Amino acid sequence: MMKSFIRRRRKFLINKDLQFRLLFASLFYVVLFMAVIGSALFIPLFIELERAHGSTSKVQQAAKILLYLHANFWPAALFSFILIVILSIRTSHRIAGPLYRIALVLHALKEGNLSKAIHLRRGDRLAAEIELTNQMLDTLRMKVAEIQKAEEDLNAAIAACSEAVGHASGEEMAVRMKDIREKGSTLKEKHRYFKIEQ
Repeated sequence: MMKSFIRRRRKFLINKDLQFRLLFASLFYVVLFMAVIGSALFIPLFIELERAHGSTSKVQQAAKILLYLHANFWPAALFSFILIVILSIRTSHRIAGPLYRIALVLHALKEGNLSKAIHLRRGDRLAAEIELTNQMLDTLRMKVAEIQKAEEDLNAAIAACSEAVGHASGEEMAVRMKDIREKGSTLKEKHRYFKIEQ
């Protein structure tokens, strides 16, 4: 499932909640920026028009500047707004994709499956987090394999001891019991790597 997702990821809205929150935050900053710039450009001209009651040349000059800015500022602002929306969705896509893959790994872990390494697509963000997740998966795979091997060794030692019961000498049984204790200690040591915090 994860491989097909990585190959076919064409949707730009992977985690709608996250991506829309990032988009709205970007748009808020854009609107705030436009409001500040628009105020800095237009308010002084309106004040100049208000002051220049008697002087028609000053009124005409302020009106020309105001009309020029009005004709050029808003199209540029609208173009910037649309461009930022597109770039914001694209950037959020580069964040949401890796987060989605990390979530797949976590769901697999919850079910007891140790997934393969996560691969980033070109341009994806969160490379450090993906690398850390891959290191965690490698360590877990290695530790689980060690525990499984120690458990197999212990079970083999118990089975050998069970077969020897009844016909083995006391000394041989002591050797077999010692082997079981050693294998049990090895298994316990492997389990100690994992700590459960209360």
